[in-house]
Amino acid sequence: MNHNVAAHLDSDGGTEIEERESGGVELFRKANAVLEQLQGGGEWTAQQLAESVGEPVSSTYRMIASLRDLGLVEKGLTRGGFRLGLYVMTLGAVCDDRISLRNVATPWLDWLRSETSATSFLMVRRGYNAVCIDRVSGMGVRSLALKLGGALPLYSGAGPRALLAFLPDAERREVLATFETRLNEDPELPSPRQLEHLIDRIREAGVSISDEDVTPGVAAVGAPVFNHRGELEAAVSVSTVRARLLGDREATVSRVLTAASEISRALGYQPSAMGGAK
Repeated sequence: MNHNVAAHLDSDGGTEIEERESGGVELFRKANAVLEQLQGGGEWTAQQLAESVGEPVSSTYRMIASLRDLGLVEKGLTRGGFRLGLYVMTLGAVCDDRISLRNVATPWLDWLRSETSATSFLMVRRGYNAVCIDRVSGMGVRSLALKLGGALPLYSGAGPRALLAFLPDAERREVLATFETRLNEDPELPSPRQLEHLIDRIREAGVSISDEDVTPGVAAVGAPVFNHRGELEAAVSVSTVRARLLGDREATVSRVLTAASEISRALGYQPSAMGGAK
């Protein structure tokens, strides 16, 4: 073969390879830009993502479809919305450092309020108390005991009791032992035997029901939320007028369990892989 022709062919072939490699890098850059936007939390539409990364909507939508096929992106709760997929959620660094519990939970608090008309809460444990870190006000009851940033003891109310019931065994025993020493100081504090019986019922049912034990005429339903390590992360609950909330108890319990399960799943919790969190 003529050396000039061979050189020409090598040159053309190299150009083609370089162009393909450049195209692959550009495709990766675009995919990474989409994922970076979704890592901020919440849900984004294809239009919003396209505007954010500076790409046409059509190509952005194709990119989302490819990322969905890989499990990196999934449909969100809102119409036309997308969020990070479960595969990404299970990556420890993402779960620990970049995913906000509130960002994940708030759409489900909104959903609970729309489904039940009750006030919905997100609570986390702080010592011997449950602290409300997010709240979506419902209809009918304006004087609920738990305000945003407020706290209730772990033995009082549906959300706090859900936290207490699903604490690791050693932590739960320590909390119960501390409560036992406070019996003479707090007339509302149940006895250790009452608390242990209540905990057994909650763990068996997977849900906690509070019936006028915090506020007269008001009931609540709460359930635990777990993270990607199978650890107790938070509790979600709803609360409103007793007759309204418990009038259809099964439906209310089902909705709260659904919200808690979906929040846990979004945090990377996989009960089948972890054997449950008991």
